[in-house]
Amino acid sequence: MLFWKELKKVVIGIPYLLFVAVLFLALHSQGALDFGGEKITEPDGSGNYGMKTAEIPKIIMPAALQSLDAEFQENNYRTYPIGFLKNVKLDQEEQRQMAQILAAATGMDAEKIWERQASPDADRGLSFQAGEESGDVQVQPDGSGGFTISKGLDVKQAKQADLTVKSGLPYEKFQQLMDEADHLLGGGSAYAPESLIGFGKVPVTYDEAVKRYALAKNKDRFTGGYARLFSDYATVMALSILPVFLAVILTSKDRKANMSELVYTRAIPGWNVVLMRFLALLTASMLPVVILSYISNASVWGMYQGMKLDYLAPLKYDVGWILPSVMIVTAIGMFLTELTDTPVAAVVCGFWWFIDTNLGMKTVSASASLFRLSPRHNAGAASYFRTQDFIDHFARLSANRLLMAGLSLLFVIAAIVLYEEKRKGYFYGMEAVKRAFAGMGNRKKQSQA
Repeated sequence: MLFWKELKKVVIGIPYLLFVAVLFLALHSQGALDFGGEKITEPDGSGNYGMKTAEIPKIIMPAALQSLDAEFQENNYRTYPIGFLKNVKLDQEEQRQMAQILAAATGMDAEKIWERQASPDADRGLSFQAGEESGDVQVQPDGSGGFTISKGLDVKQAKQADLTVKSGLPYEKFQQLMDEADHLLGGGSAYAPESLIGFGKVPVTYDEAVKRYALAKNKDRFTGGYARLFSDYATVMALSILPVFLAVILTSKDRKANMSELVYTRAIPGWNVVLMRFLALLTASMLPVVILSYISNASVWGMYQGMKLDYLAPLKYDVGWILPSVMIVTAIGMFLTELTDTPVAAVVCGFWWFIDTNLGMKTVSASASLFRLSPRHNAGAASYFRTQDFIDHFARLSANRLLMAGLSLLFVIAAIVLYEEKRKGYFYGMEAVKRAFAGMGNRKKQSQA
C-alpha cells in the first residue's frame, strides 16, 4: 500500500511528465528510438567492410604528425578539454615550442619549421611526388609518411601535409612528443597518448568481417547490439542525471505539505518508508525506459525475419546497464535531500554527470572504468558489430555496474538511519545549521547592547 502511494506521488504531476518528455527527446535526438535501415549484413566478398582503429605505429605516426603540422601552419588547434570544442591559438613562444616538438619528430631544423609557419606561402624546401591518381597518405615501410598530390590539390595543401616522421624514431618517443604537444595545448587534443589510436584507421578484413557477423548473430542474436547502443545513449543523455530531480521533488513535496511531521509520528518503520520511496522512484524512472527500449529494439525486428532473435535483450540491458545509474543518482538524491532539506543533490549529481560525460567523450568507443557513472560503448553504426569488444570489456563493465548498485544501497541505508534520527528528534538537517547561525547573531546583538 505504501509503495503505491509513493509511486502515485511521483508519477502524478508536471515534473514526471517533463521527465518522460526530456527522456524521449534526448533519445529521439540521437536516433536511438529507431534503428530501422541499419541492418547487420553478412559479408559478401565485396571487399568493403568499413574501417576500424588499430594501434599500428607506422600508420598512426605519419597521420598524427601531418594533422599536427596542418594545425601548426594555421595556428588553430582543435581540443576538447572538457568535452566541448575549443579552438586553441598559441602565442609566439608557444608556437616556437611546438616547432621544437615537430623538429624532434621529423629530424628537421626547428627554425626551418618555424619559418614555414611564419611564411606559409614560401617554398618550404620539401619534396613531393606529383600525380593525379591519389591524394592519400602513403605509408613507407620505415613508418615515414609521404603525400601524393592529387588532381585539384594545390601545392600549399600538399606541402602542409608532407612532413615525414624521423627515420628510426621509436613509437614510445613519438608518444612522448605528442604528449608534450597535448600539454602545450592544455589537454583534450587528439595527440594525447590515449587518443593517438584515433589516427590508426585501417580497413576491416574479410575474415574479421565474417567473425564479427558470426558473433552478432550467435552471441547477440542481432538484437543485443542495438540494445547496447540504446543503453549507451539512454544512460549518458538522461538517466544519469534526470532521476535525481524526481527524488528531490518528491521529498520537497512532503516537506511543503508538512507530511514529515505526520509520517514521523506514525508507527511505520523508518526503513519501510525510505525503502518504499526508493523503489517507487526506481519504478517510475525505469517504466518509460523499458517501454522506449522495446520501441527502439522492435524497429529492427522486421529486418531479421527468419532469424533467431533475443527478444529479452532490451530488458537485460535495461536492468544490467541502465538501472545501476538510476539507482545511484536516486539514492544520492534521497540522502542529500534528507540530510540538508535543500535541492543540493541536483547540483552534486549534475556536477558528477557533467564531468563524467565529458571525460567519457575521449573514450566513447569503450569506457567502463570503476567509477564511471555512464559507461560508454558507442562507435556509431559499427556498435552493432562490436560484440567481441563488449565481451572483452564485460568484466570491467560488470564491476562498475555492481559498484554503482552497491553504493546506492549504502546511500539508502544512510538515508534510513538519518530518517530515524530525525524521527527521534536528534537531527534537523539544515535547521541545525540555521539555528547555530541565528544563535551567533543573537549573541552578537546582545554583546553590542
